[in-house]
Amino acid sequence: MSLHPFISTFAIIALLVSSFVCVGADTSKLKEQGSAHGKYPEFSWDHIPRYMHVWKQTDFTGEELDYLAQFPLITFEKATGVRGSNVQKGTLKAARGVKARNPEAKILYYKNIVIDWGGSAASKELKTIQGAYLQSKDGSHATFSQNSSIQFFDIGLPDVRAWWMKDARRMLDDLSIDGIFIDANIKVLVDGYFLRQKKVGAEQYQRLKDGYGQLLTQIDAEFRSDNIVLGNIIRARLKNGGLDYLSYFDGSYFEGFEHNVGGVSRPDYMAKGIEAAQTAARQGKILAFTLGVQEALKQSNGAELDRNEALRARVNYAAALFLIVAEKYSYFLPVDQMGVVTRGGKQSNQLWMQTLPIFKKRLGPPKGPATKNGYIYTREFEHCSVWLDIEKEVGELTWR
Repeated sequence: MSLHPFISTFAIIALLVSSFVCVGADTSKLKEQGSAHGKYPEFSWDHIPRYMHVWKQTDFTGEELDYLAQFPLITFEKATGVRGSNVQKGTLKAARGVKARNPEAKILYYKNIVIDWGGSAASKELKTIQGAYLQSKDGSHATFSQNSSIQFFDIGLPDVRAWWMKDARRMLDDLSIDGIFIDANIKVLVDGYFLRQKKVGAEQYQRLKDGYGQLLTQIDAEFRSDNIVLGNIIRARLKNGGLDYLSYFDGSYFEGFEHNVGGVSRPDYMAKGIEAAQTAARQGKILAFTLGVQEALKQSNGAELDRNEALRARVNYAAALFLIVAEKYSYFLPVDQMGVVTRGGKQSNQLWMQTLPIFKKRLGPPKGPATKNGYIYTREFEHCSVWLDIEKEVGELTWR
Protein backbone atom coordinates (compact mmCIF):
# COMPACT_ATOMS: atom_id res chain seq x y z
CA MET A 1 0.00 0.00 0.00
CA SER A 2 1.35 3.45 -0.94
CA LEU A 3 1.60 6.15 1.78
CA HIS A 4 1.40 9.91 1.47
CA PRO A 5 5.02 11.16 1.00
CA PHE A 6 4.78 13.38 4.09
CA ILE A 7 3.70 10.47 6.32
CA SER A 8 6.23 8.11 4.80
CA THR A 9 9.19 10.46 5.26
CA PHE A 10 8.42 11.27 8.88
CA ALA A 11 7.65 7.65 9.69
CA ILE A 12 11.11 6.74 8.45
CA ILE A 13 12.72 9.57 10.43
CA ALA A 14 10.87 8.49 13.57
CA LEU A 15 12.01 4.95 13.09
CA LEU A 16 15.63 6.00 12.66
CA VAL A 17 15.50 8.25 15.72
CA SER A 18 13.94 5.50 17.84
CA SER A 19 16.77 3.19 16.82
CA PHE A 20 19.44 5.52 18.21
CA VAL A 21 17.80 7.42 21.06
CA CYS A 22 18.80 6.42 24.55
CA VAL A 23 17.35 7.31 27.91
CA GLY A 24 19.07 10.34 29.43
CA ALA A 25 21.56 10.43 26.54
CA ASP A 26 23.42 7.53 28.27
CA THR A 27 24.79 5.46 25.40
CA SER A 28 25.65 2.66 27.82
CA LYS A 29 21.94 1.83 27.84
CA LEU A 30 21.92 0.84 24.19
CA LYS A 31 22.52 -2.79 23.31
CA GLU A 32 25.14 -3.16 20.62
CA GLN A 33 23.82 -4.41 17.30
CA GLY A 34 25.66 -5.89 14.37
CA SER A 35 28.98 -6.87 15.98
CA ALA A 36 31.29 -8.45 13.44
CA HIS A 37 30.96 -11.74 15.32
CA GLY A 38 27.33 -11.54 16.41
CA LYS A 39 26.91 -12.36 20.06
CA TYR A 40 29.77 -14.88 20.05
CA PRO A 41 33.40 -14.05 20.82
CA GLU A 42 36.16 -13.71 18.27
CA PHE A 43 37.80 -17.04 17.53
CA SER A 44 40.97 -18.15 15.77
CA TRP A 45 43.06 -21.31 15.65
CA ASP A 46 46.24 -19.27 15.04
CA HIS A 47 47.24 -19.75 18.69
CA ILE A 48 45.59 -21.54 21.62
CA PRO A 49 42.43 -19.45 22.22
CA ARG A 50 42.39 -17.77 25.63
CA TYR A 51 39.74 -17.12 28.28
CA MET A 52 39.95 -14.79 31.28
CA HIS A 53 38.05 -15.18 34.55
CA VAL A 54 39.05 -12.62 37.16
CA TRP A 55 38.13 -10.33 40.04
CA LYS A 56 39.79 -7.38 41.67
CA GLN A 57 38.23 -5.53 44.58
CA THR A 58 39.69 -2.19 43.49
CA ASP A 59 39.85 -0.59 40.04
CA PHE A 60 41.97 -2.17 37.34
CA THR A 61 44.88 0.01 36.23
CA GLY A 62 45.29 1.15 32.64
CA GLU A 63 48.06 -1.41 32.13
CA GLU A 64 45.83 -4.16 33.50
CA LEU A 65 42.99 -3.11 31.19
CA ASP A 66 45.42 -3.24 28.26
CA TYR A 67 46.24 -6.82 29.25
CA LEU A 68 42.59 -7.80 29.63
CA ALA A 69 41.71 -6.32 26.25
CA GLN A 70 43.76 -9.10 24.59
CA PHE A 71 41.20 -11.73 25.63
CA PRO A 72 38.19 -12.48 23.40
CA LEU A 73 36.06 -13.70 26.33
CA ILE A 74 36.18 -12.33 29.89
CA THR A 75 34.13 -12.98 33.02
CA PHE A 76 34.40 -10.43 35.82
CA GLU A 77 33.83 -12.39 39.02
CA LYS A 78 31.69 -11.65 42.07
CA ALA A 79 34.14 -9.44 44.01
CA THR A 80 34.96 -7.04 41.16
CA GLY A 81 35.08 -3.44 42.39
CA VAL A 82 33.45 -4.10 45.78
CA ARG A 83 35.85 -1.84 47.68
CA GLY A 84 34.91 1.14 45.56
CA SER A 85 31.13 0.66 45.64
CA ASN A 86 29.46 -2.58 44.56
CA VAL A 87 30.01 -5.40 42.11
CA GLN A 88 27.63 -3.97 39.53
CA LYS A 89 29.41 -0.61 39.34
CA GLY A 90 32.80 -2.29 39.54
CA THR A 91 31.95 -4.68 36.72
CA LEU A 92 30.64 -1.91 34.48
CA LYS A 93 33.69 0.26 35.09
CA ALA A 94 36.04 -2.61 34.24
CA ALA A 95 33.97 -3.68 31.24
CA ARG A 96 33.87 -0.17 29.80
CA GLY A 97 37.62 0.14 30.25
CA VAL A 98 38.17 -3.06 28.26
CA LYS A 99 35.64 -2.11 25.58
CA ALA A 100 37.37 1.25 25.04
CA ARG A 101 40.48 -0.73 24.12
CA ASN A 102 38.86 -3.66 22.31
CA PRO A 103 35.18 -3.26 21.36
CA GLU A 104 35.08 -6.88 20.13
CA ALA A 105 35.94 -8.39 23.53
CA LYS A 106 32.92 -10.22 24.97
CA ILE A 107 32.35 -9.50 28.64
CA LEU A 108 30.18 -11.53 31.01
CA TYR A 109 28.55 -10.38 34.25
CA TYR A 110 28.87 -12.97 37.03
CA LYS A 111 25.64 -13.95 38.74
CA ASN A 112 25.12 -16.83 41.14
CA ILE A 113 22.00 -18.93 40.79
CA VAL A 114 21.46 -19.40 44.59
CA ILE A 115 24.19 -17.71 46.66
CA ASP A 116 24.05 -14.11 47.87
CA TRP A 117 27.76 -13.32 48.10
CA GLY A 118 27.14 -9.75 49.25
CA GLY A 119 28.93 -6.72 47.86
CA SER A 120 26.05 -6.35 45.43
CA ALA A 121 23.63 -3.47 44.97
CA ALA A 122 20.94 -6.10 44.43
CA SER A 123 21.49 -7.65 47.87
CA LYS A 124 19.71 -4.72 49.52
CA GLU A 125 16.64 -5.33 47.37
CA LEU A 126 16.73 -9.05 48.17
CA LYS A 127 16.46 -8.34 51.89
CA THR A 128 13.10 -6.63 51.34
CA ILE A 129 11.50 -9.82 49.95
CA GLN A 130 9.60 -11.86 52.55
CA GLY A 131 11.18 -15.29 53.03
CA ALA A 132 13.82 -14.64 50.37
CA TYR A 133 16.55 -16.63 52.11
CA LEU A 134 16.53 -20.42 52.17
CA GLN A 135 15.85 -22.03 55.54
CA SER A 136 16.96 -25.35 56.99
CA LYS A 137 14.44 -27.71 58.57
CA ASP A 138 15.08 -26.22 62.03
CA GLY A 139 14.04 -22.77 60.81
CA SER A 140 17.55 -21.29 60.72
CA HIS A 141 18.96 -19.82 57.53
CA ALA A 142 21.25 -22.14 55.63
CA THR A 143 24.73 -20.65 55.24
CA PHE A 144 27.56 -21.32 52.81
CA SER A 145 29.85 -22.65 55.53
CA GLN A 146 29.71 -23.22 59.28
CA ASN A 147 31.23 -19.89 60.31
CA SER A 148 29.88 -17.90 57.37
CA SER A 149 27.10 -15.32 57.18
CA ILE A 150 26.69 -15.89 53.41
CA GLN A 151 23.19 -17.18 52.72
CA PHE A 152 21.26 -18.81 49.86
CA PHE A 153 18.28 -17.14 48.22
CA ASP A 154 15.22 -19.23 47.41
CA ILE A 155 14.59 -19.24 43.65
CA GLY A 156 11.56 -21.38 44.36
CA LEU A 157 9.78 -18.09 45.13
CA PRO A 158 8.43 -16.08 42.17
CA ASP A 159 9.45 -12.77 43.79
CA VAL A 160 13.03 -13.97 44.14
CA ARG A 161 13.16 -15.08 40.52
CA ALA A 162 11.80 -11.68 39.48
CA TRP A 163 14.51 -9.99 41.59
CA TRP A 164 17.20 -12.14 39.94
CA MET A 165 15.96 -11.28 36.45
CA LYS A 166 15.71 -7.58 37.26
CA ASP A 167 19.36 -7.34 38.30
CA ALA A 168 20.51 -9.39 35.31
CA ARG A 169 18.45 -7.27 32.92
CA ARG A 170 19.87 -3.99 34.26
CA MET A 171 23.39 -5.24 33.62
CA LEU A 172 22.68 -6.81 30.24
CA ASP A 173 21.05 -3.58 29.05
CA ASP A 174 24.44 -1.89 29.28
CA LEU A 175 26.42 -1.74 26.05
CA SER A 176 29.59 -2.99 27.76
CA ILE A 177 28.05 -6.29 28.92
CA ASP A 178 27.66 -9.07 26.36
CA GLY A 179 26.29 -11.85 28.50
CA ILE A 180 25.94 -13.50 31.86
CA PHE A 181 27.91 -16.17 33.69
CA ILE A 182 25.65 -18.34 35.86
CA ASP A 183 27.41 -20.12 38.72
CA ALA A 184 26.54 -22.82 41.30
CA ASN A 185 24.12 -24.81 39.14
CA ILE A 186 25.70 -27.94 40.56
CA LYS A 187 24.56 -27.04 44.08
CA VAL A 188 20.95 -27.16 42.96
CA LEU A 189 21.27 -30.29 40.83
CA VAL A 190 23.17 -32.53 43.28
CA ASP A 191 20.52 -33.22 45.93
CA GLY A 192 23.02 -34.08 48.66
CA TYR A 193 24.16 -30.50 48.91
CA PHE A 194 20.94 -28.94 50.16
CA LEU A 195 19.21 -32.03 51.54
CA ARG A 196 22.12 -33.42 53.56
CA GLN A 197 24.74 -30.70 53.95
CA LYS A 198 22.38 -27.76 54.44
CA LYS A 199 19.53 -29.74 56.07
CA VAL A 200 16.86 -28.24 53.83
CA GLY A 201 13.53 -30.06 53.88
CA ALA A 202 12.58 -32.27 50.93
CA GLU A 203 9.52 -30.17 50.01
CA GLN A 204 11.45 -26.91 50.06
CA TYR A 205 14.31 -28.44 48.06
CA GLN A 206 11.88 -29.68 45.40
CA ARG A 207 10.44 -26.18 45.18
CA LEU A 208 13.98 -24.85 44.76
CA LYS A 209 14.65 -27.27 41.89
CA ASP A 210 11.34 -26.42 40.24
CA GLY A 211 12.20 -22.73 40.56
CA TYR A 212 15.59 -23.40 38.98
CA GLY A 213 13.90 -24.86 35.92
CA GLN A 214 11.51 -21.93 35.70
CA LEU A 215 14.34 -19.41 36.06
CA LEU A 216 16.38 -21.07 33.31
CA THR A 217 13.31 -20.95 31.07
CA GLN A 218 12.92 -17.21 31.73
CA ILE A 219 16.62 -16.55 31.10
CA ASP A 220 16.47 -18.50 27.85
CA ALA A 221 13.37 -16.68 26.63
CA GLU A 222 14.39 -13.14 27.62
CA PHE A 223 18.17 -12.98 27.27
CA ARG A 224 19.65 -15.53 24.92
CA SER A 225 18.67 -14.00 21.61
CA ASP A 226 21.06 -11.06 22.19
CA ASN A 227 23.37 -12.21 24.99
CA ILE A 228 25.79 -15.01 25.78
CA VAL A 229 24.45 -17.20 28.60
CA LEU A 230 27.34 -19.24 29.97
CA GLY A 231 26.79 -21.73 32.78
CA ASN A 232 29.04 -23.63 35.15
CA ILE A 233 27.15 -26.74 34.10
CA ILE A 234 29.28 -29.50 32.50
CA ARG A 235 30.34 -31.87 35.29
CA ALA A 236 31.13 -35.58 35.08
CA ARG A 237 29.36 -36.15 38.41
CA LEU A 238 25.98 -35.41 36.80
CA LYS A 239 24.13 -38.31 35.18
CA ASN A 240 24.71 -37.16 31.61
CA GLY A 241 27.63 -34.87 32.37
CA GLY A 242 25.29 -31.85 32.50
CA LEU A 243 24.39 -32.13 28.81
CA ASP A 244 20.69 -32.46 29.70
CA TYR A 245 20.71 -28.80 30.79
CA LEU A 246 22.92 -27.40 28.04
CA SER A 247 19.98 -26.40 25.84
CA TYR A 248 19.47 -23.47 28.27
CA PHE A 249 23.04 -22.21 27.78
CA ASP A 250 25.34 -21.04 24.99
CA GLY A 251 28.15 -22.98 26.60
CA SER A 252 29.84 -24.07 29.78
CA TYR A 253 32.63 -23.03 32.09
CA PHE A 254 34.78 -25.89 33.40
CA GLU A 255 36.20 -26.32 36.87
CA GLY A 256 36.70 -29.31 39.16
CA PHE A 257 37.46 -31.36 36.07
CA GLU A 258 39.78 -33.76 37.92
CA HIS A 259 37.84 -34.03 41.19
CA ASN A 260 36.30 -37.48 40.96
CA VAL A 261 33.35 -38.28 43.24
CA GLY A 262 30.94 -41.15 43.84
CA GLY A 263 33.54 -43.91 43.95
CA VAL A 264 34.47 -43.47 40.27
CA SER A 265 38.20 -43.71 39.51
CA ARG A 266 39.86 -40.46 38.51
CA PRO A 267 40.69 -41.60 34.95
CA ASP A 268 37.12 -42.85 34.36
CA TYR A 269 35.68 -39.66 35.83
CA MET A 270 37.86 -37.56 33.55
CA ALA A 271 37.05 -39.69 30.50
CA LYS A 272 33.36 -39.01 31.12
CA GLY A 273 34.08 -35.29 31.45
CA ILE A 274 36.10 -35.28 28.23
CA GLU A 275 33.27 -36.98 26.36
CA ALA A 276 30.70 -34.48 27.67
CA ALA A 277 32.96 -31.55 26.76
CA GLN A 278 33.56 -32.92 23.26
CA THR A 279 29.83 -33.37 22.74
CA ALA A 280 29.11 -29.78 23.83
CA ALA A 281 31.92 -28.34 21.70
CA ARG A 282 30.78 -30.23 18.61
CA GLN A 283 27.32 -28.73 19.07
CA GLY A 284 28.91 -25.30 18.66
CA LYS A 285 28.74 -24.46 22.36
CA ILE A 286 31.26 -22.12 23.97
CA LEU A 287 33.78 -23.88 26.23
CA ALA A 288 35.59 -21.82 28.88
CA PHE A 289 38.04 -24.46 30.09
CA THR A 290 40.07 -23.85 33.25
CA LEU A 291 42.51 -26.08 35.11
CA GLY A 292 44.53 -25.23 38.19
CA VAL A 293 48.32 -25.04 38.17
CA GLN A 294 48.82 -23.87 41.75
CA GLU A 295 50.76 -26.91 43.00
CA ALA A 296 53.21 -26.65 40.12
CA LEU A 297 53.77 -22.96 40.87
CA LYS A 298 54.68 -23.84 44.47
CA GLN A 299 57.55 -25.95 43.15
CA SER A 300 59.19 -23.03 41.37
CA ASN A 301 61.74 -22.39 44.16
CA GLY A 302 61.90 -18.79 43.01
CA ALA A 303 62.59 -19.67 39.37
CA GLU A 304 61.15 -17.62 36.53
CA LEU A 305 57.88 -18.98 35.13
CA ASP A 306 59.48 -20.09 31.88
CA ARG A 307 62.15 -22.03 33.81
CA ASN A 308 59.76 -23.86 36.13
CA GLU A 309 59.75 -27.46 34.84
CA ALA A 310 56.88 -28.51 37.10
CA LEU A 311 54.79 -25.64 35.75
CA ARG A 312 55.73 -26.47 32.15
CA ALA A 313 54.65 -30.10 32.63
CA ARG A 314 51.38 -29.14 34.33
CA VAL A 315 50.52 -26.50 31.73
CA ASN A 316 51.27 -28.94 28.90
CA TYR A 317 48.95 -31.49 30.53
CA ALA A 318 46.20 -28.91 31.01
CA ALA A 319 46.60 -27.59 27.46
CA ALA A 320 46.56 -31.13 26.05
CA LEU A 321 43.28 -31.78 27.89
CA PHE A 322 41.85 -28.61 26.41
CA LEU A 323 43.02 -29.35 22.86
CA ILE A 324 41.52 -32.85 22.97
CA VAL A 325 38.05 -31.34 23.51
CA ALA A 326 38.38 -27.96 21.75
CA GLU A 327 36.32 -26.88 18.76
CA LYS A 328 35.39 -23.45 17.45
CA TYR A 329 34.46 -21.16 20.39
CA SER A 330 36.59 -23.10 22.90
CA TYR A 331 38.88 -21.01 25.14
CA PHE A 332 41.52 -21.99 27.71
CA LEU A 333 42.72 -20.57 31.04
CA PRO A 334 45.40 -22.22 33.21
CA VAL A 335 44.67 -20.90 36.71
CA ASP A 336 46.74 -19.85 39.67
CA GLN A 337 43.89 -17.95 41.34
CA MET A 338 41.02 -15.83 40.07
CA GLY A 339 41.76 -12.83 42.23
CA VAL A 340 44.15 -9.97 41.56
CA VAL A 341 45.44 -9.55 45.10
CA THR A 342 48.52 -7.73 46.36
CA ARG A 343 49.98 -8.99 49.63
CA GLY A 344 53.04 -7.39 51.15
CA GLY A 345 53.54 -5.36 48.01
CA LYS A 346 53.67 -8.51 45.87
CA GLN A 347 51.06 -9.91 43.49
CA SER A 348 49.91 -13.28 44.86
CA ASN A 349 48.41 -14.38 41.51
CA GLN A 350 51.61 -15.43 39.75
CA LEU A 351 49.99 -15.78 36.32
CA TRP A 352 48.37 -12.35 36.34
CA MET A 353 49.67 -10.14 33.53
CA GLN A 354 51.69 -13.09 32.19
CA THR A 355 51.58 -14.78 28.79
CA LEU A 356 52.88 -18.34 29.03
CA PRO A 357 55.05 -19.70 26.20
CA ILE A 358 52.36 -22.08 24.86
CA PHE A 359 50.17 -19.08 23.96
CA LYS A 360 52.92 -17.64 21.78
CA LYS A 361 53.27 -20.74 19.59
CA ARG A 362 51.36 -21.17 16.32
CA LEU A 363 48.65 -23.83 16.57
CA GLY A 364 46.62 -23.92 13.36
CA PRO A 365 43.27 -25.68 12.89
CA PRO A 366 42.69 -29.31 13.90
CA LYS A 367 43.09 -31.96 11.20
CA GLY A 368 40.23 -33.95 12.70
CA PRO A 369 38.72 -35.06 16.03
CA ALA A 370 40.75 -36.66 18.81
CA THR A 371 41.27 -40.41 18.86
CA LYS A 372 41.02 -42.48 22.07
CA ASN A 373 42.79 -45.71 23.01
CA GLY A 374 42.01 -46.61 26.60
CA TYR A 375 43.08 -43.62 28.67
CA ILE A 376 45.31 -42.21 25.92
CA TYR A 377 44.10 -39.51 23.53
CA THR A 378 45.82 -38.04 20.49
CA ARG A 379 44.97 -35.25 18.09
CA GLU A 380 46.68 -33.43 15.26
CA PHE A 381 46.69 -29.69 14.61
CA GLU A 382 48.41 -27.91 11.75
CA HIS A 383 51.42 -26.98 13.89
CA CYS A 384 51.05 -29.24 16.93
CA SER A 385 50.66 -32.92 17.80
CA VAL A 386 48.81 -33.58 21.06
CA TRP A 387 49.29 -36.68 23.22
CA LEU A 388 47.42 -37.13 26.50
CA ASP A 389 47.41 -39.88 29.14
CA ILE A 390 44.75 -39.18 31.77
CA GLU A 391 45.75 -42.22 33.85
CA LYS A 392 49.35 -41.09 34.30
CA GLU A 393 48.33 -37.42 34.10
CA VAL A 394 50.84 -36.54 31.42
CA GLY A 395 50.37 -34.42 28.32
CA GLU A 396 52.79 -33.72 25.50
CA LEU A 397 52.58 -30.98 22.89
CA THR A 398 54.94 -31.43 19.96
CA TRP A 399 55.22 -28.14 18.08
CA ARG A 400 56.41 -27.80 14.50
